[in-house]
Amino acid sequence: MPDAATSASTAPDIDLPDAACRALAEAADAVGEAARYASGLAFGARLPAVALTRGGRTRLGWRTLLRTLTDPAGLGWAPRGRGVARAGRLAGILAGRESLAISIAVCGLKARIRAASAGRPELFDDPGAAAVLAAVGAGRQAEAVRLFRAIMRERGAEHAFALLAPSFADILAWHALTDTNPFNDHAGWQVATGRAEPAEPVLGLGAAFWAFCDRGPGLPEGQAVTGAVPARGPARRRVTYRPPRPAPRPPAGGLSGRAAALRTHAFRLHAVAAAPEWHGPETEALRAEVARLAARCATAAGGLALAAAQLKPLQDQ
Repeated sequence: MPDAATSASTAPDIDLPDAACRALAEAADAVGEAARYASGLAFGARLPAVALTRGGRTRLGWRTLLRTLTDPAGLGWAPRGRGVARAGRLAGILAGRESLAISIAVCGLKARIRAASAGRPELFDDPGAAAVLAAVGAGRQAEAVRLFRAIMRERGAEHAFALLAPSFADILAWHALTDTNPFNDHAGWQVATGRAEPAEPVLGLGAAFWAFCDRGPGLPEGQAVTGAVPARGPARRRVTYRPPRPAPRPPAGGLSGRAAALRTHAFRLHAVAAAPEWHGPETEALRAEVARLAARCATAAGGLALAAAQLKPLQDQ
């Protein structure tokens, strides 16, 4: 682990507004919803049957939809939903295929972790916390989780949560979304998007679980994080619970509406990447990542819009 002097020099020089983190979470949610809707059409019963029997523009539209759902420059590997779509999603996870929705969600989690640590420079005086944040900054999510769990074993869960709250839930969610275990994605997605959804018993825990984990008292105001675990009583409770966002109303117009929604989010992400509040050398990598995700969001919107135009005769029936 780095010593205190090295840790202090690696403190992130970032001023990231909450609006940027919210824009990334909402974009991930919109991309996931669009992928789910497109998957329902592409892998459903009606469209494949009509495309294979009639051919013509319907078959062309179906192929466009399939390409859009598997385009590395757009949605990535994006099947979502039930049946064939679920099997395709699980196959993509096991094969290590990347999804745009997950990439945007992970980018938002990393931004939230960096924004939270930027307001607490004392974290970089603690070797354990500094090592966790350095792993986050370098994109090593598995190492960040391992170091966080080491703090829990060595100092206790209450101290670890108080030390890194509210980032601990974001770190665990990031790990859940990027590991090869498909059964913890649900919980990670809830934390990343702030969406309150009931979790299936086998597939993960709801976002309320993460709030429950942070019920203990936080560090007193002004106390160094390198000291002993604070005593109960005068310690100030650290409020880290984020109210869940209500489920967004699905855009009208089928594929066309979802293409328009993705185009809007692409513009928002481009604005986030160009925001003057972002500064510092470490921020440039995050800014470039958001710009790349915005471009992919626009590419996905174009694919959905083209498929919608080609399938319009079928949708009008």
